[in-house]
Amino acid sequence: MESVLKLLEQARQQWIRIAEAAETETGRLQKSLQEERARGQRLEQDLTIARRDLELQAALPPGADDPGSELKQTAERDLRELKDVAQRERDRANQLEQALAAARRELETQVTLAARAAAAISAKEAAEKALTELQTNFQQEHERAKHLEEDLGKTRSELDKRSLQIARANEETTQIKLAADNSLAKAKLSLKEDREKAEGLVQDLSRARARLFAYEAQAAANDDKANESQELLRHERDRSSRLEEELARVGRAAEPRSVAGKPGEDAAGTPSRRELPWAGLLRLPQRPQSLGELAATSDKAKTPPAGPAVATTGEIERGPFIEGQTVRPLAGAGDTQLEHDYAAELVRLTARATGLLRQGDIGAARAVLERAAELGSAQAAFALAETFDPNVLTKWGAYGMRGDPIKARELYAKAEAGGIREAKERFDAVRQ
Repeated sequence: MESVLKLLEQARQQWIRIAEAAETETGRLQKSLQEERARGQRLEQDLTIARRDLELQAALPPGADDPGSELKQTAERDLRELKDVAQRERDRANQLEQALAAARRELETQVTLAARAAAAISAKEAAEKALTELQTNFQQEHERAKHLEEDLGKTRSELDKRSLQIARANEETTQIKLAADNSLAKAKLSLKEDREKAEGLVQDLSRARARLFAYEAQAAANDDKANESQELLRHERDRSSRLEEELARVGRAAEPRSVAGKPGEDAAGTPSRRELPWAGLLRLPQRPQSLGELAATSDKAKTPPAGPAVATTGEIERGPFIEGQTVRPLAGAGDTQLEHDYAAELVRLTARATGLLRQGDIGAARAVLERAAELGSAQAAFALAETFDPNVLTKWGAYGMRGDPIKARELYAKAEAGGIREAKERFDAVRQ
């Protein structure tokens, strides 16, 4: 581009020099032409005068003296010279005209070249202007690219920081999750151990109660060994009380872990916070207060010891569950007497179902109660019916557990056949 600009500048300077030379030569030729024209005019005037003199001489009479003849000859000679001079001047004028025409042609050529040079100069100026604009645009784009590079660098730095923060957050989340999993695993293991311990205590309690029933029967049958039997009875009752306290302590210790293991549940909405109507199955009837009362049962001494009198759910107040309350034994058709072998199993199953319901595990409690109902317990059938009764489930707040009205009515009918009077009312309520 710079070489083109240099060539254009050289052409411009050359055109200026040619134009100046053409103007100078044209002026000189015009001046010479004017001088030659003036000289030609003077010669023509002299020729006219000479012709007029010749005519005057010719008009003179013949025989004039010799001076006239010489004058005539001189005039003729001058005329010839004038003609020659005039011819030469004409030739020179023609040459000057030709030179002037050539100069004009040259001038026109130079003008054309000058026009072209001017056009080239205009093109040069346009090119320079375009080049200036391009340089300006290039500078602007360069600055813009520089700003973009700076912004890109800042964005990359910010992205690296964000990526590092996300990586740290993911690492912290992983650590927290691992810690939570470890804590949950430990809590589950501890809860399992507590449950196993509670089940062992329930079994010990069942065996103690069985022995207690045997001692009561022996005390009623053998008045002569009443003191010894009462001592043994007190000993077993004390042991039973200790087992009950230990079982209650383990149950209270297991409840917070159970709630912590289910963060989505509301602890106040599980059956552990409300009355379990048939929880009185774990409670013992009050001991007879006198030997007379023990003697009243002496006719049963030779029979297998009867199971504990169990209260139905219909006989228990529907208020908040109170750990310290005792439930009186039922009387009437619903108080079914079970064999001693089944009584211990019923106590164990009932305790297990109670613990499951306190934990909010109604499904598992149903399975335990079904086993108790299969042993022929009308009270267990009634309690099992309540776990299928939509009205009872709503009262407990167990909204995630679906009820089964048909199953509930079947179990209420079975409990009613076993002597549970309240089962009839529950049956009618479910049907409505």
